[in-house]
Amino acid sequence: MANKNILVPIDGSESAFAALKQATILANSLESKLTIISIVEENPFVNADFYYFGADAKTMKAYFDEACLNAKHALTEAEKICANQSVSEFETKIIKAEVSAKNIVKVSEELDVSLIIMGSHGRKGIQKLTLGSVAEEVLKISPLPVLIVKQ
Repeated sequence: MANKNILVPIDGSESAFAALKQATILANSLESKLTIISIVEENPFVNADFYYFGADAKTMKAYFDEACLNAKHALTEAEKICANQSVSEFETKIIKAEVSAKNIVKVSEELDVSLIIMGSHGRKGIQKLTLGSVAEEVLKISPLPVLIVKQ
C-alpha cells in the first residue's frame, strides 16, 4: 500500500478528527497521500430529523452557505493536523452531494484510493448515538478496506 491514497471523510465531529489523527500516523508510516473530504448537502433538509416545509430559495441558500463554511473550517483544522503531524502529501476537498455511504464510496473510486479511514459516529441527530448509519453502511458496500476509528 506504500505511495497509495487514503481517503478520510470528515464532518467536523470529534470522531472524524480522531480518525484523521490515526490516518496521519498510517500515512506517515506507509508514505501515503491523505485525501480529506467534507461532503456538503446541496439540500440541507434531505436527511434532517424533520423536514422544514416552506423553505424558500433564500433560506436554502443560507443553509447551504453555512454548511460550506462549516466544511471549510473542518478542512482548515484537518490541514493544521496534517501539517503538525508532518504528513508529506495531503489534499482537502469539499464534495457537494448527499452525505451518504454511497457517495463516500463513489468518491473513493473516483480518487483511486486504497483505504478509507473514518470516524464511527458523525454529527447527525439520533444517528450519532449508533454506528448504524454512514460508517456501518460504508463498511457494507465498499470494495476497499475500511478502518473505523472510535474516539
